[in-house]
Amino acid sequence: MKKSLASVLFLFSFVFLSAKSVVSDYTLQKVEDFVTFRVTLKSEEDEVAYKKILDLKEEALSSLKEHAIDYEQEECILETLYLIEYYEHALNSTGNQKELRDQIKNQMKKNVECIDKRKKNQINDWLYHFTGDVTAYYMTRSLAATLLYGMKVKGYYEKALEVNPESASPSVCLGNWYFYAPGLFGGGKAKAKKFFETALKNSKTGGEKYLSYIGYSQVNYELKNYDEAKKYLQMAFDLNLGRKDLDLIARCNEKGYSYFQYLRNRSGIDEEMAAEEKGEDD
Repeated sequence: MKKSLASVLFLFSFVFLSAKSVVSDYTLQKVEDFVTFRVTLKSEEDEVAYKKILDLKEEALSSLKEHAIDYEQEECILETLYLIEYYEHALNSTGNQKELRDQIKNQMKKNVECIDKRKKNQINDWLYHFTGDVTAYYMTRSLAATLLYGMKVKGYYEKALEVNPESASPSVCLGNWYFYAPGLFGGGKAKAKKFFETALKNSKTGGEKYLSYIGYSQVNYELKNYDEAKKYLQMAFDLNLGRKDLDLIARCNEKGYSYFQYLRNRSGIDEEMAAEEKGEDD
């Protein structure tokens, strides 16, 4: 296998605070810390990254019951947080891809059940966001699964933004979604750029800035705004969170293609999945 987003401000503030209160500060802090830490993991060897991810997961979940407001929801948030990062590194190995994909599917189903059991005002934006992430990972490399789940992924990110309009992460993910989605489904580079612009405005942590800079850089590269692309890629370098992926992006651009195209090639999205990896949705 290849290697591997004035009159309404009060309402928005109320919704955001209400959504935050349904999960503990403990869980929110674990997420915030990892959003930046995961960027530094990109420069680690996969075996080192695996151990760090699993150690963090064990530590976070072992103390969750002491802090959780909604244990089931917070468990889903943290399990997915660490699983998708583990999966990202596992794509670079020759491990059991079917087993990994089954884990992703099981987590997706668990998250959806958690969402379905709760009223809208009982769901934190990160549960929506990570359910979008894990569903996106599951459908990759399967045209049938992409057709089945693609719009649901978009919907989860949109719901995350409804809960917390000031969050940069779902805007980044929606930028990615619009970039890769066919025009038939409303996709497009210009639409993607608008979401990356929103992410830039709302980025607060180093990890959010890193992802926003890369997304904005590479959509500009695709739109042939090469100076703007280079400027924002350099801004990502200047964060000093690691160079491995950034050096790769720079090399891609020097060879005449964007990081988006590299990721498309690496994921194998344009290739038929091996028969032994397929499931009932494929």
